[in-house]
Amino acid sequence: MTWPRGIREAGLALIVAATALLGLNSRDSALLRGMETASLDLRFRLRGARPPGPEVAVVLVDDRSLAALGRWPLSRRLFGKAVDTLDRAGAKVIVFDLLFAEPEEPVSSEVRSTARAAAGALSGPETEALRKALEQIASDQPDVDLARRIKTSGKVLVPIAFAFQGPAEEGPSILSESAYQQLDPSPIEPSFPLQPVSVVSPVPVIAEAATGLGHVNIAYDRDGAPRYDYLAVPFSGDFLPSLPVRVAANYLGLPWPEVGLVLGQGIRLGATLVPTDPGMRLLVNYRGPRGTVPTYSLIDLLADRLEKDAFTERIVVLGASFLGISDTNVAPFDNTPMPGSERMAHIIDSLIQHDFIRENPAPWPLATIGLVALLAIAGGFGTAVVPTRLVALPAAAPVLAWGAGAQAAFVEGLWLSFVNPAISLIAATLTVLLFRYGLVDVQRRRVQAAFRHYLAPDLVDELAQHPERLQLGGETRALTVMFSDIRGFTSISETFKSNPQGLSRLINRGFLSPMTALIMARRGTIDKYMGDCIMAFWNAPLDDPGHADHACESALAMVCELDRINIELEREAESDGRVFHPIHIGIGLNTGECVVGNMGSDERFAYTAMGDAVNLASRLEGQSKNYHVTIVLGEETRAAAPSWAALELDLIAVKGKQDAVRIYTLLGDAERAQSPEFRSHAERHDRMLAAYRAQDWTAAHAALCECRCRGAELAGFYDLYEERIAEYAANPPGADWDGVFVAETK
Repeated sequence: MTWPRGIREAGLALIVAATALLGLNSRDSALLRGMETASLDLRFRLRGARPPGPEVAVVLVDDRSLAALGRWPLSRRLFGKAVDTLDRAGAKVIVFDLLFAEPEEPVSSEVRSTARAAAGALSGPETEALRKALEQIASDQPDVDLARRIKTSGKVLVPIAFAFQGPAEEGPSILSESAYQQLDPSPIEPSFPLQPVSVVSPVPVIAEAATGLGHVNIAYDRDGAPRYDYLAVPFSGDFLPSLPVRVAANYLGLPWPEVGLVLGQGIRLGATLVPTDPGMRLLVNYRGPRGTVPTYSLIDLLADRLEKDAFTERIVVLGASFLGISDTNVAPFDNTPMPGSERMAHIIDSLIQHDFIRENPAPWPLATIGLVALLAIAGGFGTAVVPTRLVALPAAAPVLAWGAGAQAAFVEGLWLSFVNPAISLIAATLTVLLFRYGLVDVQRRRVQAAFRHYLAPDLVDELAQHPERLQLGGETRALTVMFSDIRGFTSISETFKSNPQGLSRLINRGFLSPMTALIMARRGTIDKYMGDCIMAFWNAPLDDPGHADHACESALAMVCELDRINIELEREAESDGRVFHPIHIGIGLNTGECVVGNMGSDERFAYTAMGDAVNLASRLEGQSKNYHVTIVLGEETRAAAPSWAALELDLIAVKGKQDAVRIYTLLGDAERAQSPEFRSHAERHDRMLAAYRAQDWTAAHAALCECRCRGAELAGFYDLYEERIAEYAANPPGADWDGVFVAETK
């Protein structure tokens, strides 16, 4: 069974794309994952920044803060002061992105006990100053001070961190209060890549004072980029949330027991389901590069140098970012490291704005296969049927379409795989191209090789796309045939006796090449070159309904081009010291039935046209010299192209033929044919021929004189008729004369 062209290629592309996609999807390749995540980063950059809402701000311990407040770590009394300042500024939620895991002890507990006892032993006014100093030493507990301020605020959350190595340990009992207490049913089996063995929590006094706890472990991808936030992590029989989840719940006013956990699917914040993958990972929807979230310096906060409403009703993330600290990561928008506290702010903003990115959720894995299959079919079909020079368009279109669709989906919060579908579509396209080049295009290339010297490139491509239009061996069809020859070529050749290469260059580059280009540009087919002669025809091998018009247009273009060629040749002759002989040509055009096709022997053949119409075109070209005109048309060509400016020359029986034909000369295009000057000249010209054939020699001569005044370009032609009229006036041809001139020469 022979499949139509394009159908088999589409089927082949479908098979290759589907097989490749299924095979790639079944592999867990670090290379493919790296390419996919690189495409994800590019999608972020193409999407551009999405400015966060007004709900979140960041305060950082930066280099300026350390320069003003002292070396790291700062005293927790300063953080307590920051809590008080933010309370007064109207902050709604305060979040520490700092682990207070170790107690801060300016002096040891033994020193405090000793100072307390010493202060109690002192009395009297003379020891008052010493007693107060000892009491201050005894009560110097920054952790207690910070915890008191956190408790007083009632809206401060602090972090915990999980450890994944070492001996397993039970976490503090306070963690159970921060665990998810509501588990919603889910048909998906979760898979937790993180299995912590212990937890690092704040010192008990701070942990107990906080409104809530959440983990701050960063979920790194294979390439080391922090792309995810683990919304739930299993530990000691419970599921503990990330700190951004606790913050969002507090800000939205959701009691923690009402925040639901849907294992393998996400978490429920009120009526909103925050989507995750089966490992409970939320893809971080970065809002933009570093600095997208409003960020302030701690020293400016403590020194009261910020606007009064900078933190009103906002979530404020308190963290650190200075030279030497490791809590920074590269974000997808640029290579500038982003502080971990700002990254947390991006996650919090995404949760509050309900602006999430879902990674290839159901039913998209199956839908992706279907869409890739459709694109492969379209690409395979297009690659098979378009011209070779345009094949890059359908070859690249499926990948570009998938890339554009994936980017559009990403803008709407959907991360569809790009790399595996793109590789599959590329594999399908390459397979079809190889199939087309190695099998299907063999005949096409043969046609192109055979006709590229005869036809314009677009016609060659069209014929190669539809070789069935070419009937090898010959077919009969109406053609318009042209013969064009250089007049006086012998005289020109004599000037190149000592330079035969110059003559060859003159003929090939100076004449044949530009004339050939003009013919082929107007859908003409070059039949052959015979020395300085060009034979061409129109309406084969491809149909050309306007073949006579295109032939006339080509002939006039050749005459115009010849003027330019002669100017260049005259300049060259002057520089070479040669006598300049201008080139003049004769052109014969005739239309009629011809046999056209591959003619010759089994060993050698050529695409050519044969027939009486071809012979007559050659004879008409020869008569152009006798009638002193450049272009001679046969009457069939004139009938097929009536709109052009043409004048009848004669009724002539060319050498080798008995039947007379009416011949014309072509002088211009349709615009000239409609001009008043040409119409008036044509009327006088026709009147002269009518009187001539009626043997009214006096009227014919009078009309000829009128024509001379208006047709200088036909001066030689009118000289010829003036001689004939004088000859016939002296020697009348007889009553049976039919006006036919019998040519004795070609």
